[in-house]
Amino acid sequence: MNLDFIKNLPPSQKMLVLGLIIILIVAMSFWFFYIPKNNQISGLRNDIAELDGEIGIHRAKVEKLDQLKKENADLERQLAEKKEQLPPEAEVASLLKQVSDLGLRVGLDFKLWRPASKKEDPSGLYTEIPVDVEIGGGYHTTALFFDSVSKLSRIVNIKNIKMGNPHVEKGRLIIQTGFIATAFAAVEQKPAEGKKKPPPAKGKAAAAEGAGGGHAGIE
Repeated sequence: MNLDFIKNLPPSQKMLVLGLIIILIVAMSFWFFYIPKNNQISGLRNDIAELDGEIGIHRAKVEKLDQLKKENADLERQLAEKKEQLPPEAEVASLLKQVSDLGLRVGLDFKLWRPASKKEDPSGLYTEIPVDVEIGGGYHTTALFFDSVSKLSRIVNIKNIKMGNPHVEKGRLIIQTGFIATAFAAVEQKPAEGKKKPPPAKGKAAAAEGAGGGHAGIE
């Protein structure tokens, strides 16, 4: 760029041209350097704000991790307790025998012990296994028996209690009490559809398996 013509200009015009050149240099610097850098800085600030937000979210999750672990452990413990109250059906016979043993231990006389039809709950989570029971014994002895049943770790529901026919035996008042004792069994999970079943046993093994398919009763 030839600036020799400036030398021949009057001082006032020289100052004007010089000012225009300075303004042009500043404008070009602003346009080509400041504006792009300013946009870049704004973008970086937005990125930093987003990262700060994500860091805050993850920090909050980390702070809650111990609490979530504790809550999960509590839920697993509660689930184990609920499962303990709902035994598999194979164990219900021993549970009902435990109920009858409680009555015999306190001196009750069992007149009737008749299992009724099982009933699966509509939820599909458990099966009700009722037994019609009739016992003879003193009022306080019967109350003690019901209290002992209520303290079992597994659920046994006593309902439809009917007392009557009071009479004296061996110097003590005996009352006949009828009720329904219902045990609850967890419904076994059915195998997923499409899963291949194991091949049936053959020969003597199959015969042995068929012979062992009964249910245990109250001894």
